[in-house]
Amino acid sequence: MSSEDPKLKKLKQVVKGKILIDELLREHTSFKIGGPADYYIFPKDLEDLSNLTSLCQQDGIPVFVIGNGTNLLVSDDGFRGVVVDISRTFRHIKTKETQVTAGAGVSLSGLISFCTIRGFSGLEPLAGIPGQIGGCIALNAGAFGREIGDLIEYVRILDKFHTLEKKTKDELNFGYRTTNLPKGSIVVEAVFNLADGNPKEMERAQNSYIKKRKSTQPLSLPSAGSVFKRPQGDYAGRLIEDAGCKGLRIGDAMVSKKHANFIVNVGVARAIDVARLIDEVRNTVFKRFGVTLEPEIRFLGFNL
Repeated sequence: MSSEDPKLKKLKQVVKGKILIDELLREHTSFKIGGPADYYIFPKDLEDLSNLTSLCQQDGIPVFVIGNGTNLLVSDDGFRGVVVDISRTFRHIKTKETQVTAGAGVSLSGLISFCTIRGFSGLEPLAGIPGQIGGCIALNAGAFGREIGDLIEYVRILDKFHTLEKKTKDELNFGYRTTNLPKGSIVVEAVFNLADGNPKEMERAQNSYIKKRKSTQPLSLPSAGSVFKRPQGDYAGRLIEDAGCKGLRIGDAMVSKKHANFIVNVGVARAIDVARLIDEVRNTVFKRFGVTLEPEIRFLGFNL
């Protein structure tokens, strides 16, 4: 993209943080897949984020917020707009008794480690889940019977009017892999209500959960985590396996032989390969069981 690009000139006038041009998104996703974003921006602080999103809204520039890039499949053509990376922003953690405030850019694993040292208990079942607090809130990430929404007191968001707003747990209406965040809003920080715990016991519990993950999930290969949400009364992995899709492969995208609800990148998989494989699995499961699997992963840059 030319340095004379008028959009870039405007962005440089407004943004204090780093701006990358035509940045390959495969470098920023756990799937290691994805074409270039027109602009890839690291906002310096809340004011920078607000100014950036305001400009994009005024000029009709599409915006997508990313953290660790987990749970995401990016098109081979990339994204025509601005990708905002908050992984270097909002990394604060504060405590008041057993109430813990964490910025959206804090990794979930980092928060769990922080809480374990100090004996703030509750997050242990989420040990091993990749991603940052902002994304985990948006998805209501969970495992082993615990969801992140269970522990939330409230969340601060930057709304579509570029105003900092507080949303309570009840207002967010957490559900299975869903959160009722206002459209166009960005999570800035979350406040957790935790309990007193024994650090050694908490660490043992975390190690147990992580061991279970390692024994059942293909963590050594690039993926976006669970591809499909759990259908009511059943498990996506079981349906996919019983439908004969385990090990199914298109290009370098393959349904994991270790866990059928994972699609792994076994080489240089393209996004189109993954998308076709997802369709193939959904169609096969529906024909066999009459169940429509709903994707858990997000799609960026596709015409869906």
